[in-house]
Amino acid sequence: MTTARRVALVTGAARGMGADVAHRLARDGYELAVADVRSCDETVAAISSDGGVARGYECDIADWTAVGELVDAVERDQGPLHAVAQVAGVYRNVDFLDLDPQSWGLLMDVNVDGSFHVTRHAARPMAERGTGSIVLISSTAAWLVWDTAAHYTVSKAAIDGLVKGAAYELGPRGVRVNSVAPGTIRTPSTEGELAMPGVEAAEAGACPLRRVGETTDIAEAVAFLSDPARASWITGHTLVVDGGYSTHGEGSSFGQHVDTIPAGNGGGA
Repeated sequence: MTTARRVALVTGAARGMGADVAHRLARDGYELAVADVRSCDETVAAISSDGGVARGYECDIADWTAVGELVDAVERDQGPLHAVAQVAGVYRNVDFLDLDPQSWGLLMDVNVDGSFHVTRHAARPMAERGTGSIVLISSTAAWLVWDTAAHYTVSKAAIDGLVKGAAYELGPRGVRVNSVAPGTIRTPSTEGELAMPGVEAAEAGACPLRRVGETTDIAEAVAFLSDPARASWITGHTLVVDGGYSTHGEGSSFGQHVDTIPAGNGGGA
């Protein structure tokens, strides 16, 4: 654990993947700013009980102005940002012929615009200082598709493009931008489906490593990409963390059983 004071912002940190990313960065010595549309009190308390430092903020990442105010508040309250993990996102199953502007727009507003808002606002002070890391959450859905998820595929493919474009322009200013692409991960939003008869076995069987992913698997990948020592020459990259599923992309039924996964604008998965 480093003794140098560093500040990291994690969005979608009230629970699940975002909370575990925050915990992992805290173990690397970061002081955490944790944000969500929900209260982050539980995450703050858990990090504090483990000897870390954390402060909670409420923010809807789909709101451009709110994200700018969040970044300003973190830098004012806790100091210069060194790392950002944009974990907040939403997912809904909708058959393509049932897609309408509202269901399409929800995913674009949060997953695409929200990721842009966080990246853009965080990048400016980082670029002015000449250092920083931003990690977004993509998905294997960016290139592997299934029924009722066309809009989700589009939103995650857009994140991969954002990573490349931002990394290219921000690299000369000392800011690295990467993403992690999870496969099937056990989160509060997916545990109900994984508990259905045969679903987890099918998901695990579709992966060469024969298990579904855990939020801690993603947290480790984010921590690696955020580390200025271990990942100093990595930018514009999407790190796939899927147990090997995308080596073939067949045999999975995930996403075909869920009617609705609760979604807030920028809540943790």
